[in-house]
Amino acid sequence: MNAGSPDPVRVLLTGAAGYLGSHVHRALLAAGHEVVAIDALLESVHGANAAGPEDVSRLDVRDQDALEPLLADIDVVCHLAAAVPLPQQRGAIELVPADSSNLSAPQDVPHLHRGSVAGQRGRDDAAHGAGPCVRAPLGADRAGAARPGAEGMRWAALYGAHNDVGTAVLLAAMERAGVPRLVLGSSVAVYGEGRYRGVRSGPFYPGLRRRGDLDRGLFDHRAPRSGEVLTWEPMGEDAPLRPRSAYAASKVAQEHYALAWVANTGGDAAVLRYHQLYGEPVADGRRVRSAESGVVARFRAELMAGRPPQVFEDGGQVRDFVHVRDAAVATVAAVERRLPGFVPLNIASGRPLTLWEVASAMAKAVDGPTPVVTGQCRVTDIRHIVAHPERARLALDFTARTQPAKGLADYAARGIGRR
Repeated sequence: MNAGSPDPVRVLLTGAAGYLGSHVHRALLAAGHEVVAIDALLESVHGANAAGPEDVSRLDVRDQDALEPLLADIDVVCHLAAAVPLPQQRGAIELVPADSSNLSAPQDVPHLHRGSVAGQRGRDDAAHGAGPCVRAPLGADRAGAARPGAEGMRWAALYGAHNDVGTAVLLAAMERAGVPRLVLGSSVAVYGEGRYRGVRSGPFYPGLRRRGDLDRGLFDHRAPRSGEVLTWEPMGEDAPLRPRSAYAASKVAQEHYALAWVANTGGDAAVLRYHQLYGEPVADGRRVRSAESGVVARFRAELMAGRPPQVFEDGGQVRDFVHVRDAAVATVAAVERRLPGFVPLNIASGRPLTLWEVASAMAKAVDGPTPVVTGQCRVTDIRHIVAHPERARLALDFTARTQPAKGLADYAARGIGRR
């Protein structure tokens, strides 16, 4: 340890062979901490008969008898193990091609100016639309209309079995062992839709968008009474949790278990709500399918195949993208700093981008084809979700170092072998 560094702690790290977990494992060791690293090495993530890194033990946190001996003399548990949405799972809800005859030209896609991104009245024209809002055929009724959430619960039992049950077993074992601290890996998905405001009203936390608006290509949320187009604004950690997917619901459940554990044991729990992670997995020769999940990975895969990135809706959806190495730095900081009670924290870059900007930056970095705005959508899709990172800055002294625009371009270039 360097002079002035935090005292080393003994950490039980779950999910240590995963996409984020591998980075956190290396960062904890580099900081001088003692790490007991475990991972279930799920076949869906790591492949059949996968062998993890030599310093990661194969163990499922739901195995109480195997777990309990590992908790002896542990100072803090960093719980990152989770079943997550994977590309082969999402294949069940592939979007049906929409009629793109009315798509706006790419240069008309709104760029990032909070208060004006997609919140301008001048965009309420039919030409801004992109054909019907569609979901998978399996999510349609007999007339072909999409049922909200029809496929969204397909993997609920998987997420419940691993995320809910695994966390419950772990926390019960921590209580028996007297482990005083938890760092829990959560997700921005717990919020569901973002926070919005009108010119003279708000804040609003809207529900699902109206199917009729989506069919006409009107993707923005509107005030319930006036019909005014709403603009997004950053949301803090005290915003309501309104999950839109089975995965998100399982992450909310994990947080609630952690909150109950704090109340019953007097322990401390830092809950890290990671935003959209991107970046290369740890280079140890293994394929980790969770590193291939998410819109950024999909854009890169399309560019690597020589195809233009497919951007849904009008491309104006706003997200915050944080590099996986920055997320690992935040996680180590949470391990090293004891935060009293139950403390949720947004782990984000603080520099949100529209999906059109993301796809364009990545395509430009590899001299790839111009992204295509498809107009496709799903009723349950989230329009904008941007959360405020200030609490993490104050609590953890964490500020993301990687500028998303540059980081995303580098990520695309590495996929093509340019860097």
